[in-house]
Amino acid sequence: MTNFLSEIPSIVFSYIGGGIFLLLILYRFFPKVFLSFHKPFFFTIGVLSLSLGYIGIVVPGLPTTVFILIAAWAFSKCSERFTIWLENHRIFGPIILNWKTYRGLSRRAKKLAISMIIPTFALTIYLVFSLVGDLIFGAFGIGLCTWLATRPEPPLQTNN
Repeated sequence: MTNFLSEIPSIVFSYIGGGIFLLLILYRFFPKVFLSFHKPFFFTIGVLSLSLGYIGIVVPGLPTTVFILIAAWAFSKCSERFTIWLENHRIFGPIILNWKTYRGLSRRAKKLAISMIIPTFALTIYLVFSLVGDLIFGAFGIGLCTWLATRPEPPLQTNN
């Protein structure tokens, strides 16, 4: 019983993340299906992603930036008010605007993300998986760090 209770957070995050991923794939390939419930669908994705992004601030290993970018995309499809709020957010606004404008991340954001990914993935590999799982998870971590490192950086802003 205690083993089940300790796994509830990971199960919940897996179902929410998997559900968001599945719905995004379905929207991509069958957009006409979603026309009848367009706004509630995207609003739900936005709220769930924003919630996971906030949780990711304090939970190591849960990505914040990805969920915030998904929330910004979803809110842009359904709610101008939430889009403006998110773009003007003190913490998330610069990330969203850099991604929207340059399809990139600041050097500070890259360093912070990679410096959190490496120890989190290493500890998870050490504690959780078998050899095959270690190899798959390690390859995913290397791929994620490589992808982050190769994103363009927005130009530095100078104060005149």
